Amino acid sequence: IPSQINEYRFFIERSCDFVRDIPALSNDFSKVAKFKLVIMELLTNAMKHCRKESYLVIEKSFSEIIVKKIDNGPRFLFADFHTNKQYILPFTDAELDMEINALLANNNKMNLRVNNKNSIEFLAPEEIVYHSIFEIPEHFGLLIIRQCVDSLYYHYDERTEENIFEVTFKL
Repeated sequence: IPSQINEYRFFIERSCDFVRDIPALSNDFSKVAKFKLVIMELLTNAMKHCRKESYLVIEKSFSEIIVKKIDNGPRFLFADFHTNKQYILPFTDAELDMEINALLANNNKMNLRVNNKNSIEFLAPEEIVYHSIFEIPEHFGLLIIRQCVDSLYYHYDERTEENIFEVTFKL
């Protein structure tokens, strides 16, 4: 992931080049636009929150494209909207298999599911229709990403102390 903003555009273009030969994606403007927007949001996230090295891994198979943003920055932190309890991975056994209405940055909320002690899934929000560009949350990349992809996960690797945001595009 580029460390300088002047490298940002080149990096986005190279990431989009990776999927140009996949007709299920490249022949659908809406899907290409969403892919590019997700790459932009993951880059923005990396530049804003990761003070250390971060990188993207793009994997393609017959049925899906998976993009992972991996870094060694601070772990993902959130609060339960209803109880205000703070959470940071890894979870305890008592916290497994929960769905939480998570309170994130700027008092934005997202529903998520705890999959295991080191993994959460951001659940699909109800469809949001914006009537103006000014209604789109400026500082809420996770919601923007989740609206563009088929799945969004956060994993914490205790061994390497890496944060992994993983998105999936079904083809």
